[in-house]
Amino acid sequence: MIGALRAAVAFLTRLPVGSGPVGDAGLARAGAWFPLVGALVAGVGLAAWWAADWLLGSLAAAVVAVLATVIVTGALHEDGLADTADGLWGGRSPERRLEIMRDSRLGTYGALALAGDLLLRVAVLASAAGGLADAARVLLAGHVLGRAAPLVLAAWLPPARTDGQGQRLGRLGVADAVVAAVTVVVVIVLAGGLWAPVLVAAAAIPVLGLRRAARRRIGGVTGDVLGASAALVNLAVAIAVAALLREDLL
Repeated sequence: MIGALRAAVAFLTRLPVGSGPVGDAGLARAGAWFPLVGALVAGVGLAAWWAADWLLGSLAAAVVAVLATVIVTGALHEDGLADTADGLWGGRSPERRLEIMRDSRLGTYGALALAGDLLLRVAVLASAAGGLADAARVLLAGHVLGRAAPLVLAAWLPPARTDGQGQRLGRLGVADAVVAAVTVVVVIVLAGGLWAPVLVAAAAIPVLGLRRAARRRIGGVTGDVLGASAALVNLAVAIAVAALLREDLL
């Protein structure tokens, strides 16, 4: 269990946990802890938000918090989002789309997706975070459900190619799936209360959209698609929490 948790932290963040490269077997077991790592990332963002809000105000605090979560994860999911946008909409055949997604250069679709994601995350957090509790709800729900999204897509679609991250994650075993699900349920209940189903629905929209687009355009998932799902679900859930807060429903 400790080895799997350490592998999850090593794979999803840049935190020094003393683990070497994560092998396929280690990554498969590590998936159970992805949502918990999302809570860890949210904690880093919340600490950054608290310090910056005290010193600089709400808008700067939102910028600092979002940047802190990007830095601590090495922009892993943001890179996947940009590559997915370039690949899925930048090629005329599945082979060409996969080739574009492997290209490290940033294209127009990727730049737009990345800029839109970061700007919206900052705007949502700045508008919703009236205090530490509000910021915690936005960050915690978004990042935890965001890290659960790749687990769902990896179980739902085959890998689009035989190498790369898309085929390494795979379907979780029953025990590992229960661990991930319990983490998600606890967090959405704490963050959303009676409105927890709204957060689940918000997370389902980008997952369903990505599933349909990836299946039709490249025949399955890649590591970039899984990363994009984490980023988009994070944003969608944060928007849902912010909307509930603005309506005084939380």
